[in-house]
Amino acid sequence: MKFVDHVTISVTSGHGGAGASTFRREKYVPMGGPDGGSGGNGGDVILRASSKLQTLMDLTLKRRYAARPGERGRGKKQSGTNGEACIIDVPRGTMVFDENDILIADLVEENAEVTVARGGKGGRGNSLFATSTNQAPLYSQPGLPEETSNLRLELRLIAQVGLVGLPNAGKSTLLKSLTKANPKIADYPFTTLYPNLGVLKFDDQEIVIADIPGLIEGASEGVGLGIEFLRHIDRTKLVIHVIAFQFEGADAIFTDYQTVRDELEKSEIDLNSKHTILVLNKSDLADEESISETVAYFEKKGVTLCPISAISRRGLSDLSSQIRHSWSTL
Repeated sequence: MKFVDHVTISVTSGHGGAGASTFRREKYVPMGGPDGGSGGNGGDVILRASSKLQTLMDLTLKRRYAARPGERGRGKKQSGTNGEACIIDVPRGTMVFDENDILIADLVEENAEVTVARGGKGGRGNSLFATSTNQAPLYSQPGLPEETSNLRLELRLIAQVGLVGLPNAGKSTLLKSLTKANPKIADYPFTTLYPNLGVLKFDDQEIVIADIPGLIEGASEGVGLGIEFLRHIDRTKLVIHVIAFQFEGADAIFTDYQTVRDELEKSEIDLNSKHTILVLNKSDLADEESISETVAYFEKKGVTLCPISAISRRGLSDLSSQIRHSWSTL
């Protein structure tokens, strides 16, 4: 399934039904007496958050949505039926922007709703205009017009923890090892083409983790894939920065770390200010001396490094504990 996280749609509410201008035929009542009923209200257009959806894909297949108009009023003071609302389900975490790019709503909670186009009010029938001095009004009200809006929808996944790093740092494997998620994993760049979610479960708590496509140098200027998806961890309070061991030495590993930090700094989304756990993945490829030297090198730079191996599960228990402790204190 293709991951879609932004889309534009057009919505139109229902026109209000016109009031009726009719008269009953009754002896001794002027002109039979007014009995026109009011028109029904037009239907609203409503966006509703649903956990059953994970992307905005459905909204790319249909871009225009309209609610039903209200029915016209009828004689015998019968009101027209209200128009049926148009309810559009969207994934939880969908942000709704108007034509001026102003945020209308952030639909985070399950079944949260926002009315994005209100139906026109039905017009009053002539029976409601009768007075002692005008017992046979000839006029009624037309229904109020519909509203039309163009909306931009942007999906930001609801995750407590975000994984960032270079391509092939092992983020997808780490997500799978921590949460039992099943992301696509292979030994080539940009395996992750869209964010993956997994749930780290404890006895009394569940923490949602998002794996973001890898960042490379120049990502903030559009190179690669990852910068497009950083919005999905904008909601997170904790970031796990994954770097991979390499045989070129600690200096080269630190360069990889700094590359991602620099791109995050240039991003519109402020992730560097979030609490971060830095992990050295693929430590199963190195001997203990190399790992110790790398950890010491980072410490001299003022950075704490946690060696792990998503494949052999080295250090994952300690990492899980760190995640749980950090999340509970943030």
